[in-house]
Amino acid sequence: MKEVKKLAGKLLPRRPRKVTRPEQELRFTRSRQAMTFLTAGIAGLCVAGGIFIKALPLAGNAAGEPAAAVSPLWALVPLAPAIVCFWVTAHCLRHAFIILTPLGIELLPFWRPARNMQVIYWAEIETAIISPDFKIFTIKCRGSGIRATLAPISRSGRVLLKHGIEGRMERE
Repeated sequence: MKEVKKLAGKLLPRRPRKVTRPEQELRFTRSRQAMTFLTAGIAGLCVAGGIFIKALPLAGNAAGEPAAAVSPLWALVPLAPAIVCFWVTAHCLRHAFIILTPLGIELLPFWRPARNMQVIYWAEIETAIISPDFKIFTIKCRGSGIRATLAPISRSGRVLLKHGIEGRMERE
């Protein structure tokens, strides 16, 4: 019975963690990257559909051409990367990239964000600057620094991030 519960836990979607004070957090997702993967997934799905339709025996005869000598199973070749692209799209939209909290800034990597996230506390931050072209986010801490690209965030999200960072740094 325990094995069934473990398997069900892996197959069923996990519930999101409860945030203690969500009204005080600003979350920025990888929405710009998600659009790229969504486009690639749709293109892969279209190619798979085209191969499948072209491989059907009636498709070639309806246009007056001989039927294609291709198996409809070849449509699975572009369908597999399309499914992966749709999964990555959901991953990019579900997981945050940067979270501004009352404690500090949380930076989450693409792979295993819950395990590999970095928290930089506001007390440690000397300066936090977003470049004028909104592409690079630089955090200078005591004895170290972090540079992160803002390319995964949409343009409007970058403007909001800059406003949030500047507002918080004025308080310090």
